Amino acid sequence: MFENDFPLLSTASLVALILHKAAAGPVSLDSCDAALAALFQQADEKPGLPPEELRGRLAGHLSDLETARILEPAQNGSWQLTRRGRQALRQHPEGLDQTDLARYPEFAAHLRDTAHHACGMDPRQDRFDEGFQACMKGQPFTANPYAFDNADHQAWESGWTEAQEDRQG
Repeated sequence: MFENDFPLLSTASLVALILHKAAAGPVSLDSCDAALAALFQQADEKPGLPPEELRGRLAGHLSDLETARILEPAQNGSWQLTRRGRQALRQHPEGLDQTDLARYPEFAAHLRDTAHHACGMDPRQDRFDEGFQACMKGQPFTANPYAFDNADHQAWESGWTEAQEDRQG
């Protein structure tokens, strides 16, 4: 088992917990947190992560499921299964991971929109990101605002080209 591998806390396991709980009615972060605690108690296991990290993981999965339109907002800060969600639960009763969610166009678009963030290691990452976003917004290759003979121009061009490949592939 890997150091960061905790029983019952894989993406698929947590998503399965959320989906099965939502099949019985609207869910909230609190109700999912309580269901997870009950599951650990039933399994006679300790989570191995602090409570705030567990809640953070659940909150992230709830958000992802809403983005994929598997869950939709209900009353009082809760979510309910959509028709797509009921179908996903039938097809994947043991849960979904990001690879499964990426098959939904809304989630795939979310991944594309959020996938490129400066990591601080490349001093021209911002220019790359500008080019990437320019292409995603439909700007032409010739919209590069940087002088042809410098590294900023090349970084912008590389970002634009990568976005074009992502859009086509």
